[in-house]
Amino acid sequence: MSDARPDIGAEAVLHFWFNESKPRQWFRRCDAFDAEVRHRFGALTEQACAGGLGSWEAEPESALALVLVLDQFSRQIWRDQARAFSGDARALALSQRALKLGWIEAEPVRVRRQFWLMPQLHSECLEVVEASVALFDRYSDPATTAIARRHADLLRRFGRYPHRNLALGRRATPPELELLQPPAAPAETMCCERCQAHGPIHYRVSTALDPQWQLVCPQCWPSLRAQPGYRYGGTRKANRRRRS
Repeated sequence: MSDARPDIGAEAVLHFWFNESKPRQWFRRCDAFDAEVRHRFGALTEQACAGGLGSWEAEPESALALVLVLDQFSRQIWRDQARAFSGDARALALSQRALKLGWIEAEPVRVRRQFWLMPQLHSECLEVVEASVALFDRYSDPATTAIARRHADLLRRFGRYPHRNLALGRRATPPELELLQPPAAPAETMCCERCQAHGPIHYRVSTALDPQWQLVCPQCWPSLRAQPGYRYGGTRKANRRRRS
């Protein structure tokens, strides 16, 4: 797994994530970044997901580092495997505890508040994710709040996140298979999947927090371009002539 020492301190975790790494690396799939996290923090993540590092829970700084290990590093180290979600339950408990203790309220840096809340967004419990919408609205930014709303919508529709089915060995239902299919060819007019506006031109985009491709209008597009893991899949014009 890793030749890194399992006794790396919380400060090293925070410095790596918030200072050494770039926002575009946090959520976007990148084999090189995954390998770096695995090499440097693989043993530490194994230890945390096995219930270790209990002393880190005592203070806000080290507890946030533990959340990063459980909720983020696990996803890089075991990408596309069931183990990627093995730290989620403990990370969620830490996030909810931090909220009750006022640690998130006291955190002055927006992006750190966002990662405190990420375990609540990753939960497949609808009640938790619905409650997180208001929390992201208060402590994060509008774009991330919109992503939280979309996560809640997915849970209302399917009761789980269909994109995890393969990793978790779950059989997809027909509606889930339809969701996971590439977008169909555009009709005469298209509807923005964020604001529901209709128009002839939309952009096909996705972000790391919302990996499902979506069609968005020119008005909604700029706010997504700044999101981590932003991907552009082309422009869709409803009146574009088809080649024979």
